[in-house]
Amino acid sequence: MNASLKRCIRRQYLFDVGAAILFFGALTQQVELRQTATVAASELAAQGYKIPSEDDPVRVFPALTSGAFSGSHAGGWRPGSIYLRQQPQGGMSEAVYLRHELFHEASHRSCGGRLPAWAEEAGAMHFSGELADLEPGRLPSELELQSIKNRVRQGAELDGNDRAVLARLVVNAGWPRELCTVSAKLTEILGVAFDDAGDSSYLLMSLLSGRILTSSGDQSSRLPPGSLLKIPYAAALAQADADLLGAELAASETEKLLQRREQFQIERYRLLLSPIKEQKLPAQVAPSDPQIWRSYLGERNAEGDFSLQANLPELALAMRAALLSKPDYFHGLSQNGILPNSTLAGQNEQDKKMLRQLQVLAKTGTVSTVDGRPLAGHLLLAWPVAHPVFLAIFRQRGVNGAAILSKAAALLRNWQHDYPARFAAVRVSLLTPTDPDSWSAEPDCPLVAKQHGRFTVCGQIRIVSSARGSRSERVVKGVLRQTDEHGPTVLETDVDSYVDGVLAAEAQNLVGSAREAMRAVIAWNGSHGNHRHNESSSLCDTTHCMVYLGELHEDKPRRSSSHIDIVLMQLLDQLATKSGLNWLPFANGGDQRWQRQLSSEELRRVFTENQILDIRRERHKDGELFIRLFYPTSEELLSCEIFRNTLKLPSCPDSVTAADDQTWQFVGIGAGHGLGLSIARAQALAEAGRDAEQILRDAYGQSR
Repeated sequence: MNASLKRCIRRQYLFDVGAAILFFGALTQQVELRQTATVAASELAAQGYKIPSEDDPVRVFPALTSGAFSGSHAGGWRPGSIYLRQQPQGGMSEAVYLRHELFHEASHRSCGGRLPAWAEEAGAMHFSGELADLEPGRLPSELELQSIKNRVRQGAELDGNDRAVLARLVVNAGWPRELCTVSAKLTEILGVAFDDAGDSSYLLMSLLSGRILTSSGDQSSRLPPGSLLKIPYAAALAQADADLLGAELAASETEKLLQRREQFQIERYRLLLSPIKEQKLPAQVAPSDPQIWRSYLGERNAEGDFSLQANLPELALAMRAALLSKPDYFHGLSQNGILPNSTLAGQNEQDKKMLRQLQVLAKTGTVSTVDGRPLAGHLLLAWPVAHPVFLAIFRQRGVNGAAILSKAAALLRNWQHDYPARFAAVRVSLLTPTDPDSWSAEPDCPLVAKQHGRFTVCGQIRIVSSARGSRSERVVKGVLRQTDEHGPTVLETDVDSYVDGVLAAEAQNLVGSAREAMRAVIAWNGSHGNHRHNESSSLCDTTHCMVYLGELHEDKPRRSSSHIDIVLMQLLDQLATKSGLNWLPFANGGDQRWQRQLSSEELRRVFTENQILDIRRERHKDGELFIRLFYPTSEELLSCEIFRNTLKLPSCPDSVTAADDQTWQFVGIGAGHGLGLSIARAQALAEAGRDAEQILRDAYGQSR
């Protein structure tokens, strides 16, 4: 190709580029500015950037001198539009600032938001020529570096001082010419927003106890929660119309929530957020500062950063505390995706159908750059609506919270099977005839009080008891409730924590498949045991239920235990139905036979009766054993467990006979009440190679 043809093509190319950059107002008269734009666009195109075209131009306007653009700004950019101040302050011309803003436009068209904000600004500085007069060698101080690092890692907008520091860094380190590339050296110095945390993570937690059931991805890095902070904000309102508040939360309506600030209780808000260690919340509410109020709802503060950052476990505990403290306030979140202005309204219908099927409360939260690009999204789910027992939080980098629903729905489909709500909770009536004021918590795990109930922000609570048969001090995990001021204390906890507590008391030495079988029995009984104490719809924590003594305050962490096996739970459903059982008995067991002889005089003294005429052993249809005592003018029916405990017999006797007029003989096998699963036999079967299913079929596969 000859030189003349090359010049012709270049002139035509420059003409096409020039037609894609449209000037308005007084700028149309500046021919040199138009030439600067044409050359700059050509240079960007040569580097591989997508530049404006005649069909998709960029428009250049004179900057207004009022509003946010006034002051020392010399140029501004929004996608498709550039704003230039004529005769800007300082020693640089409009042409320099035009090149700067054209780089932003080309980066927007080519890089799809992949560049961190600071890197795009550094590239624009380097391309514009504004660094030409800076000499290499003068490096920022440690204080200056720390300041810009903090703002970069918060995704905050750089101020004038930060830009000056960044300019000196670029002059000393240089900047790559490759398309959409970031300086490796400066990335190492400055990092990226929120340390590139939270690429794709989630956790599933028991809402009752705070126990983490399953998790995946980064659980330690900290990110701002975005609009998830509207949950504790709402819970800190003294009064609110629950229906209206729920709709505002589903739509994440900041302005309407801010109108409720007269009911906001800052101390309650701080209490609910106390699980989060890294926070810079204002010491007190400042009614005249709207940006502080917005920071309570998850937005940036006046400095452009966030008042609070949390890892996923901390965030889940804070959300748990808020949801438990004012449950009625959040029922409206079940309409997220249904209400037309809710944040999930535009998501996939099949995914939203899964939310409705499980009756899920849903709240989104997005952390964005100052120009609105999402840095990370959060999605909070709690279910079922009527009495939530599960809490899940998802986090993903580079998307808004609503976009996470597709992944969340896929996991919900699995969790629906692996974590069914009917096996999620256990209610235990505790032997605690002590003042609830004696229930205490650690300083970093404060109590949250609600009507007739208490819980702590970390899940566990220390209680003191003077009841016979109960530990004087123990730790339990869950929510403590009282039906009234003098009513029973009922602990509501997750089934796994309950199983761990009973295993520690009843069968701490079981291992292998015998332990799996025993876990399933305890879990099944715990989930079905609300008939044991009708007045509180709960089990008890000792004697004829299952011994549950919680944990000693100084207990070392127990061996890790997996979640209950749902297949085994379903097997027990079948075995219990076939045998007509609503309770699956178990005992220490063993094959050693025993016999005891007690005098009639000793029996009369124990049962405070003048004469005992007969003692008979009875089995009821539900499989439970009783002892009937016949007196001269009356009779008494006792649970066999109570009877044998009263007489301190090793187990419930298999036979009771009168040896003579003065002596009664009791004969039995093993230890415990002798029904259902024998712990000793289960371990022997496990050692013989039987799996948990076979052990359970052996114990409950026939009516006994």
